[in-house]
Amino acid sequence: MDEPAGDCSRRPLALPPTTRMVPRYGPGVADEDADSGDDRAAGLRLRFEKRPPGLVATFIPREQHRGGPGLLHGGLAATALDETMAALGWVLDDVHCVTATLEVRYRLPVPIDGQELTVEAWRDRPEPRRRQRVHGRLLLADGSPAVEASGIFVQIQR
Repeated sequence: MDEPAGDCSRRPLALPPTTRMVPRYGPGVADEDADSGDDRAAGLRLRFEKRPPGLVATFIPREQHRGGPGLLHGGLAATALDETMAALGWVLDDVHCVTATLEVRYRLPVPIDGQELTVEAWRDRPEPRRRQRVHGRLLLADGSPAVEASGIFVQIQR
C-alpha cells in the first residue's frame, strides 16, 4: 500500500477548536486540591531528603492519581521513580541528569488509601559519572517494595 503524500500523513500541530482541555491541576487552577509548584511531576508533591540509600522522596497519592479502582496509576508510579532517580545527580553531585533508559517492574498494586509512600533512589557507583546506572523502588506504607526501576541517567549542561 502506498503511503499518504503531503501534510495528511503528519500529526496535527494543534488540537481542533472543538476539543476542550480542562486542567486538573497546575498553575491557574483554583481547586483546593491544586498543586503549588509541583506541576512538573504530575502533581505528586514529592518531598526529597538525602539519606541512605541515596535519595528518598515521600508523597501521598490522591484520587486524581487513580488508575484502576482505588489504585495508583502505573504511569504515575513510574513518574515518581523517574523524578527521584533523576534528582539523585542533583542532590549528590550538583548536576542535572536526564533519563536515557528506564525499566520499571510492577510487583504489587499501590493503593490510594491516604498513607504515605516512599521512593528510594541509589546508584551503583558512588563517584560522579557522565552516565550513571541508577536504581529505585517505590515502597508501600508497610515497607513492601511495590514498584522497582533501574535506568541510565545522563548529565546535561545547565
